[in-house]
Amino acid sequence: MTVHRHKFFFGTLRGRLILSVAAIHAVMMSLFITDLTLRQRVMLLDRQVEEAEALTQSLSTSAAGWIAAADVSGIQEIVETQRRYPELIFAMVVDNQGLVLAHTDPSRMGKYLLDLPHEVRQTMLSKSPALVDVAVPAMLGSRHVGWARVGIGQKAYGEKLTEIIRNGVLYAVATILIGSTIAWSMGRRITRRLYAVQETIDAVRTGNRQARSPIAGTDEAAVMAKEFNAMLDALAKQDEKLRNSEARYRCIVDTATEGIWVVGPDLKTVFVNARITEILGYGGDEIMGRPMMDFLFDEDKADHLRKMQNRQMGISEHYERRFRHKNGDTVWMLTSATPIIDEENGFNGAFSMLTDITERRQAEEELRRYKDQLEQTVLQRTAELLLARDAAEAASKAKSLFLANMSHELRTPLNAILGFSQMMRRDPNASETQRENLNIINRSGEHLLSLINDVLEIAKIEAGRLQLEVAPFDLGSMVRDVTEMMRLRAQEKGLQLLLDQTSEFPRYIKSDEARLRQVLVNLVSNAIKFTAQGVIIIRLGVKNNTRKHLLMEVEDTGPGIKPEDQKRLFKPFVQLAESGMQKGTGLGLAISRQFVELMGGHIGVESAVGKGSLFRVELPVELAALADILKAEKRGEVVALAPGQPAYRILIAEDQHENQLLLSRLMTAIGLEVKIAENGAQCVKLFQDWHPDLIWMDRRMPVMDGMEATRRIRLLADGQAVKIVAVTASAFQEQRQETLDAGMDDFVRKPYRFEEIYGCLARQLGVRYLYRSELPEEAVPDVLLTAGMLAVLTPELRHELGVALESLDDKRISAAIQQIGKVDLQLSRTLSRLTDSFDYPAILGALADTNRRFPQ
Repeated sequence: MTVHRHKFFFGTLRGRLILSVAAIHAVMMSLFITDLTLRQRVMLLDRQVEEAEALTQSLSTSAAGWIAAADVSGIQEIVETQRRYPELIFAMVVDNQGLVLAHTDPSRMGKYLLDLPHEVRQTMLSKSPALVDVAVPAMLGSRHVGWARVGIGQKAYGEKLTEIIRNGVLYAVATILIGSTIAWSMGRRITRRLYAVQETIDAVRTGNRQARSPIAGTDEAAVMAKEFNAMLDALAKQDEKLRNSEARYRCIVDTATEGIWVVGPDLKTVFVNARITEILGYGGDEIMGRPMMDFLFDEDKADHLRKMQNRQMGISEHYERRFRHKNGDTVWMLTSATPIIDEENGFNGAFSMLTDITERRQAEEELRRYKDQLEQTVLQRTAELLLARDAAEAASKAKSLFLANMSHELRTPLNAILGFSQMMRRDPNASETQRENLNIINRSGEHLLSLINDVLEIAKIEAGRLQLEVAPFDLGSMVRDVTEMMRLRAQEKGLQLLLDQTSEFPRYIKSDEARLRQVLVNLVSNAIKFTAQGVIIIRLGVKNNTRKHLLMEVEDTGPGIKPEDQKRLFKPFVQLAESGMQKGTGLGLAISRQFVELMGGHIGVESAVGKGSLFRVELPVELAALADILKAEKRGEVVALAPGQPAYRILIAEDQHENQLLLSRLMTAIGLEVKIAENGAQCVKLFQDWHPDLIWMDRRMPVMDGMEATRRIRLLADGQAVKIVAVTASAFQEQRQETLDAGMDDFVRKPYRFEEIYGCLARQLGVRYLYRSELPEEAVPDVLLTAGMLAVLTPELRHELGVALESLDDKRISAAIQQIGKVDLQLSRTLSRLTDSFDYPAILGALADTNRRFPQ
């Protein structure tokens, strides 16, 4: 019923006409009543104000004399006479101070008012329909004696105003009803013919396509009916064409190899072709009217809803989707879904093309399972290989660390062998036979050291601890030194060793000089070893790529190398010579390759059997300048301290007796004062008691190692001033930084080189030396020790020297010779020379002769 009324009033022309007339009358009458009410309210309020002002004026005039006479009872009588006014709310008389002298409410008498006007004139304190409050000054002549104040309401006027409004509303309702009735009658006449057209429309809508409107005439309704009939005729023709087109379209769609699925705005199916029913096994009537989601698996429905939301937002998508066949099987279809958008850009459904890819997916699944199986097999095999690799790496590192430690242990005794052999070779009293024997010892020791170094280098490479030491150096000088050093070996075999200088190459570069020198030495040494006759040529050149590359070639006329041997030439421990001819460790080329690759270069070989070999090294280098090269001046053998220097104290912290003896003799030989500590704890104690200028600190010692001893010394008073130099047989470069971090100032490796020891002293203490090449021949006489030479010593010093020699205490002997050096430097050198060659009897005999000839 409510819908019918709504349709009548708002859906029909008649209803709209009636409502329009009624609305116009309602608005006009409302405006009229509102205007009338406002005018009456203003008029009544103005009348109320006039009455209030007149009443207050009368009260002030009557009460002025009584106020002046202070007759309160008289004033109250005047106020009481005002009660007869029907709209009176209150009336009062107050003096100038606000004291209430009289009031219609006696309870307020004697109280004060706080809101009296500031100016002596008639004042409107309130003006509203509820209350009009007027205050008038009471004047006696020209004298202000008080105030009269009256408040009047509007109750009667309000009743009159309500009656006026009520009558106006009644008139408005009557006017609206009369106007609506007239409008209904007019609308009925106008819409009667339109309803006839509506009946025809209803008939067509219910399926009667032959219905036509019978209205005749020339008015608007007749014209509309005529045009409507023409439109129906045109639609009938279009409908016939559409049915024919749909039949053709249906034939095409049903015979298509792709499935077609169309859903409406509510996402329910409005069309599927025959291919869809064939793929899924459902009949068309089983699919129509149902959402596509009904034919999906439960786990895919959430994703389907998300994709349908994309479709509603106008997004097309291509994806693969699983459908459930009527028999429960899985059907995979490649889906291309597109939204259907109407003319107003609204969502009107979705169109999907579906291709059955079930067989393809089954094939892919088989391939995936096979791939997973292969991957699992690969992972298992990889895990096995990783375990094997880790085991091999652990074994390799263990081997490398073992070799490094063994090399350390081997270098330590070599320090004494090479050190003492060098010291004995410097003895001017040594015979040629002794010198030759010492040379043999020294060469054998150097060869052994070279083999140990090779083993140590390969151990460092395998342990991942090989580091480069890049610095500027003179490449030309280095190559000439190697050439001169190897030329003697070449000449011993009747070979020529030539340096080809026809090509230009940079003389000053930045690289690892020691590693590059070793590479060149290894290549030339191998060439000499395997070349029976002919020539060996060293060439240098430059290859300009993105960086400047140094080319270094060593060519020989040896027997050549077979192609199969070239592939394993640079592997460790590989020797190509026959077993009887094998020499060395087979590490030279392997180490050379590692050095070159570590420096970012490449090493290769070109060889043919019977035509010799050519080894080529390509190495990226950075150019340097002459100013960057700091060359140590080679001035020959150190024989003593230069005069005019302080007496330096040297502390040796070393647990090996041979190394103690070697270092102490190197120090005392040039006149330095020495003390020896056998471990780090003794070193710390001697430092506190003796305050040396420099400490030779071995890293490995019992009780306390050199690192800890250094740290403790640096914390003591004057501990920052002493120079501490590490001496170690270890060759790992990172240990140099460890010693510097522990507080040491320098680092010297074993076996000692005399020039390195003396050079370090010069760097750290500024020591100056006398060199054999700078002294006249007679400055270092090769004479026997005589009684006269010892006569310059005090009896106590001669006694101490004799006791030290008889006790065979090296430390005591060195200390006694140091004391003698302070008296006679030349005598101390002679004594050092004799003790270095262990010729103690010669010294004891000279002492005995001196004591006889120069008694105490």
